[in-house]
Amino acid sequence: MPAQYASPVLFVTVYSTQFFVTASMGVVFAYLADLQDRYELSNIELGLIASVGFVAALAAQLLLSPLVDRGHARSIAWISVVTAVGGAFGFVFAHSAWSLVGSRALAGVSFGLFGLVARKALIGQDISGSGTKVGGLLSCGVAGFITGPFIGAAMSGIAFEAPFVFTGTVVAVLGPIAVVQISRSPIAASPVDYSHLAALLRRPRVQAAICVHVGVWGFVGMFDATVDRYLTDVGLTSGEFAAGLLMIGIPLILLPPHAGSLAERLGGARVAIPALMVFTPAVVLYGWVGGLWSFVLIGLAESTTESYSEMGSQVLILEATGVEQAAMGTGALEAIGLAMAAIAAQAGPPLYAEYGSRWLFGGWGVACGVLVIVAMWRLRAVKTPPKGMKLAH
Repeated sequence: MPAQYASPVLFVTVYSTQFFVTASMGVVFAYLADLQDRYELSNIELGLIASVGFVAALAAQLLLSPLVDRGHARSIAWISVVTAVGGAFGFVFAHSAWSLVGSRALAGVSFGLFGLVARKALIGQDISGSGTKVGGLLSCGVAGFITGPFIGAAMSGIAFEAPFVFTGTVVAVLGPIAVVQISRSPIAASPVDYSHLAALLRRPRVQAAICVHVGVWGFVGMFDATVDRYLTDVGLTSGEFAAGLLMIGIPLILLPPHAGSLAERLGGARVAIPALMVFTPAVVLYGWVGGLWSFVLIGLAESTTESYSEMGSQVLILEATGVEQAAMGTGALEAIGLAMAAIAAQAGPPLYAEYGSRWLFGGWGVACGVLVIVAMWRLRAVKTPPKGMKLAH
């Protein structure tokens, strides 16, 4: 392996930049009510600001991921850094709903693209060891997203614009260093195009990974859209809610590198499918939360199994793509997950209002059970059972 790829500077700068790129996305969730009051936004405008970042991330991943595999990682990395800084400072100078939407869209483009180029650089020209590296990137992303609202809340006393100035400035400093390190990393390039993406989506391992990813991200979208209302109805205070969210996020910060390494050793399917099986009853139990500690215990079970499900599906994709199409494959997986999360987020609140938490989460638990069956059926079409990354191209 080339010496420059082993440099700790690559890992430190890429992981740190990923943390602050996702933190800048998370900051806004601590400000939604403030944004609505400050700019007199309607509920529709507020919902658009909250969701447009994920839509922009989805579009950017689908449209630009083949370019990363074609060898244009440096250009895409610069786009991701510039849009991150622009999105953060856009909230500083915004004066209308549409300027807020535009700023959020820029942040979403960065959120969608930086992970693509970071994974490609971390994987390099050797697929072995990528489970741990990609898991570390996921940990940093989750940590950033969880920390973002706390940055917003902590700095709001200084000025409304303070957290946006802070995250934008940090990315402006760290981002160019990360781009330089990404540019120096040996990246496996191949002449892929959108027809290759269609062919990739027909592969059984990819379809199985999508089933697992849809199960996880459908829950994430539903959870994010309803958990505040649900736990308020249960009787939790805002402080208890924030503390509970922080506690249940710990496995998603600590476990992905281990989960990725395990999936690489055993094969993605041997981690992803059992994890989704255990994830399913944890989803169902969310409908029976009665207080803070039941929320924390159920949440810890869910986030633990989510870590292994997510990393198992990522490794399944890498088994199918190898190094040459890694950006395109993982980008498509994430885009499908974001689309599923957006659909679930739209459907969750009215379903909760109409049927309650037990039917809502119980219904998605049934859906996850069906996805497990479909994933196992698709994996039966794989001629060589996956026994680890090295045998799975």
